[in-house]
Amino acid sequence: MGKSKKITMQEIADIVGVSKYAVSKALSGKPGISASTREKIFEVASQLGYLDQKLIKNMNNHVQDADDEKMIGILFPNIRSQNRDSGYWGRVLEGVFKGLESSGISSVLITDDSPRNFHKIMRPEGLLGIIGIGLIDTSMLVDLRNVGIPFVLVDHEDELVSSDSVFMNNYDILRKQVKYLIGKGHTDVQFVGDWRFARSFADRWNGFKSVLAESGIPYTPNESLIRVKPTNDQENLDLILSTLAELQSGSLPTSFVCANDKIASYVLRAMRQLGIRVPEDTCVTGFDNDAEIMLEFPELSTVNAESEALGIKGVEILFWRLANLQMPHEKLLLQSDLIIKGSIAPPRTAGEKHSI
Repeated sequence: MGKSKKITMQEIADIVGVSKYAVSKALSGKPGISASTREKIFEVASQLGYLDQKLIKNMNNHVQDADDEKMIGILFPNIRSQNRDSGYWGRVLEGVFKGLESSGISSVLITDDSPRNFHKIMRPEGLLGIIGIGLIDTSMLVDLRNVGIPFVLVDHEDELVSSDSVFMNNYDILRKQVKYLIGKGHTDVQFVGDWRFARSFADRWNGFKSVLAESGIPYTPNESLIRVKPTNDQENLDLILSTLAELQSGSLPTSFVCANDKIASYVLRAMRQLGIRVPEDTCVTGFDNDAEIMLEFPELSTVNAESEALGIKGVEILFWRLANLQMPHEKLLLQSDLIIKGSIAPPRTAGEKHSI
């Protein structure tokens, strides 16, 4: 087989309808290009394989220059609920530190979420590789790709910039959770959580829907419930309260499957306020086994997301990548277990039928 054709900046420029200079500016992270044009340039460059073409060349140069002074960068943008205080993300970060302990390589934690400041902090020549935790801006990932720093993403992936990634097996474990509910007699089930919020939420929602479809159980998403985010702002909390009050006055689903424990905790607080009893009136499940939330709601059935293991595995994958630059990117899925507790019971209607 002959060598694959080299993609040029001019080809990208022709497709997007901009100058080669504009493509160069966008891909090198320089200002002066509108966000929509930059996004289109990233998209075309990604589709044509230009970013991957640059990757191998730059990574080979970058790793060959490696010496004992190089560090591993831990990129952990302080956005949304992503911070060390979070029960979930804090454990992921601890896992990364644990994974790096035995390597003897030092690390630097980068929490800045602004690509412009990121340039000043980063000093690419000092970094051997990067472990990205959670949501990271596409332009940051393009910067890393351009300078040829190998990186692994934990609980995140970017459609425009391919890379190694590690996730919980969100799809399969949610299927297991819903099958358990169906086995208990639940057929009126609603998903709570904005599936657009994170890739893991989308996978959980798709797992949820697939089991209902296979089981022949009709499901019409409640449009308000699938807008709920794991954020503590008043608008979000009001949305949960008003939606549950509306369902309570009509027909309350027998079970609510929440995208994570944080959302489940908001739902349970709203139910408490409305006088909805769990599990007598309805059931609630979460995802993450967040220790902080379990203190307030010890009976919440959840999924034991091994978040520390995600961090440890992310480090393993990065070291493997540094030794195998030419290998295809990998997406690794870690399995997890259901934790069944008091927030699940057979639906009330099923119990009433038995008592007749």
